[in-house]
Amino acid sequence: MIASQPSATWPSLRPLRPLFGPFSGLFAGLAGTLVVLGLAGCGDEDAAKDKAVDGGAAGQVDASATLNDGDDQGDATAVDVGAGDAAASNADGGALTDGTDNADGGGDIAGPDAGPDAGAATGDGVALADGGLGDTNADGSGLDAAAGDGGGPGDVGADGGSTSDAGGADAANPCPACPVDKQPTGDHPGAKGACSVQSPKEIAYGGGLGQGYKKMIVYRPSCAGGHPVLFFVHEKGLYNAGGIIGTFGEGYRKFMEHVASHGTVAVFVRVENGLLDGDHDRMAQDLLTATTKLFDGVSVALKDEVVFAGHGMGAKVAVLAAAQTYGSDAKQQWVDPRAVLAFSVDNQKSLLTSNYTDASITVKKIPAAADVAFTFVQAEDDTKTPYKDVNKPNALAIYDGLKVGRKQVIVLHGTGKDDPNPPTSPELHDDHSAALTIVGKPGGVTDFTNKSGYLDGLDWYGFWKITVGAIDFHFNKGDKKWAYGALRVHGGNLPNGKVVTHEVVKEQWQ
Repeated sequence: MIASQPSATWPSLRPLRPLFGPFSGLFAGLAGTLVVLGLAGCGDEDAAKDKAVDGGAAGQVDASATLNDGDDQGDATAVDVGAGDAAASNADGGALTDGTDNADGGGDIAGPDAGPDAGAATGDGVALADGGLGDTNADGSGLDAAAGDGGGPGDVGADGGSTSDAGGADAANPCPACPVDKQPTGDHPGAKGACSVQSPKEIAYGGGLGQGYKKMIVYRPSCAGGHPVLFFVHEKGLYNAGGIIGTFGEGYRKFMEHVASHGTVAVFVRVENGLLDGDHDRMAQDLLTATTKLFDGVSVALKDEVVFAGHGMGAKVAVLAAAQTYGSDAKQQWVDPRAVLAFSVDNQKSLLTSNYTDASITVKKIPAAADVAFTFVQAEDDTKTPYKDVNKPNALAIYDGLKVGRKQVIVLHGTGKDDPNPPTSPELHDDHSAALTIVGKPGGVTDFTNKSGYLDGLDWYGFWKITVGAIDFHFNKGDKKWAYGALRVHGGNLPNGKVVTHEVVKEQWQ
């Protein structure tokens, strides 16, 4: 691992719903990856070529001077892949109407406490205090468990730095400008960011025979200065999605654009060499290699301000990469992520998994004192990668295997028949596809050909909020409430004043 210096400031793929069950990731990939099935990157090219820009707004110029146009390297491997301002992610997917009331009023935004404290630092919620393990600067902006702080998930810490404690005066309406059926505004991390997004660039981080799959798409904010970096890895088969042939990274494009609009260099990394590839250890190594290539070519990317994230298979790859750099990087050649965000992590054996590695065991080599926070975000109705099945070592199993002092499991709840939230129309589907923002409307194969976007409250008030909130907290002195405090469980307001609520099922801060 590269020793991190303290920073100065410490897609919805709805067709994968229950119709396809455990084969959802594979089926989704078929629509966009038939040309790569079982091939070692056939059809991939390193030669520069322009792809069509899909209507980026003013300000989305291809400012390639910040990417590979300088003294660092040439543009030989750079490809324009089309833009799309973050404004494109403003589709609201239709209004939500409230249905039957919850018996309990549904307005409590605080997730349940994890249970009796196992020690001073476990189950105490997220408290801020100078000098704690999570502090990276003198102003106490780190995560600390503050012994004796029994506030639970809604607690905002001992320093009084926030007013969003679930038990405070604002508990009844903690986010008044957060209608569940529309993208929020203002300083909410789910709101459109202040930066326009430059035309994304495709960069090869490897080459040669069988290496053509090694590509990444870089989304750069137009705002001046250096920027934190999010490295994101896709679900199985979803390096291409959207349309019959498939567009590289399309399934997550709106998510990546949104993150970039908040001043982060967002990097979509392909690590899968065709649908038959199941070597997750090698994929983790590919991710680390991609980080090196990115920092060689993008001068505005800050090496000490990095987050790893992923969905499904990609979430496991992100976790394994963090284990490599923190646990076995004797030469200190890899960057250390300050946070790892694992969306619906898939750590199960499958027919396509070669050289199976159990991430819940591998993470044990990460030192307890490692300066990294792990967040597992799981949709409750995810039948592909259930988080609490004892026979499937997914989110809770990896959480339990981690020795680090800062970790949490957040479960997102939808608005369906058996969900704890009031029903809405259209329903918020808390399934394995919830992390994606692929084109199309929910359900059916038309998602692969319909170019109208579909987003909902699980994007704005779930995955997007937690991702941007974590990045802002760790690197931009942002408020911890969005990713580590009370509002991490706030899922948006219903027209009758009730609140869609998510849940923190397990956490530790020390």
